[in-house]
Amino acid sequence: MPVCNYSKWPGSTHDSFILRHSRVGLRLEAGDRDYPLKTWLLTPFANPRTAEELRYNLAHGRTRSVVERTIRQLKGRWRCLDASGGKLLYKPEKVT
Repeated sequence: MPVCNYSKWPGSTHDSFILRHSRVGLRLEAGDRDYPLKTWLLTPFANPRTAEELRYNLAHGRTRSVVERTIRQLKGRWRCLDASGGKLLYKPEKVT
């Protein structure tokens, strides 16, 4: 049995909403503004006080940037993940 089903939300749905409403998010349990603080979710320090915390925030930001850029590229490649509201523009037979 699949752990979660992401296909029910359109590509424009924010990933934090999907996390909160997916079986994965519900199973792993309830940070920053977008994501609630979880024991299994690493978030940046709101007010970094040490050099280590600053380096962590820098690495976290770079990683997040790569992930967000990748998601944008996927949405650009497969338009059904973005502007169409998550619907295929053509019948599956034509797409394949």
